Amino acid sequence: MKNKIERKVVNLSDIKLDQSNPNAMNEKQREALNNSMEKFGYIQQIVIDKDTMQVADGEHRLKTLLERGVTEAEVVLYKFDNDTDRRIFRQIANKLHGQHDDMKDVQEYKRILQSTDMQELVQLTAISEQEILNMIERSDKESMDIFKKAEEVDKLGSLEVTCPNCHHIFKRKA
Repeated sequence: MKNKIERKVVNLSDIKLDQSNPNAMNEKQREALNNSMEKFGYIQQIVIDKDTMQVADGEHRLKTLLERGVTEAEVVLYKFDNDTDRRIFRQIANKLHGQHDDMKDVQEYKRILQSTDMQELVQLTAISEQEILNMIERSDKESMDIFKKAEEVDKLGSLEVTCPNCHHIFKRKA
């Protein structure tokens, strides 16, 4: 592991934006980012090329801080070998997030909505209320279909059936 990392408070006006950044946010996403920074603060640091002071990751967070009138913030300074490495890092930071399991997302939404209202979830995630409700409804329908299929299989005499989504094994009662 290369030890090229330094955390330092810098003047945000010294950081250079990269006009070729392929990661764009729409207005709804920018608003959600602003709302999340309002709620949780600046917790995900901006990564800067130490030699050029050009953003490698966190351009949207930087713009949000500047729009809020923040002049200084702690950033991660990293000594990239070259501009290509900075761009590769940006691609990695923007793309390697894993994939969400829709069923687990729905479970998460349900847990969140037990403690907060839909409006806050929408404001902080840039996911529409309708999209969240559609996911929950689709999940509930799929769950019901699985239970119905399990009952049908059970009537045929099968000893067990495995849910294709959660992999729970439903066993026939003796």
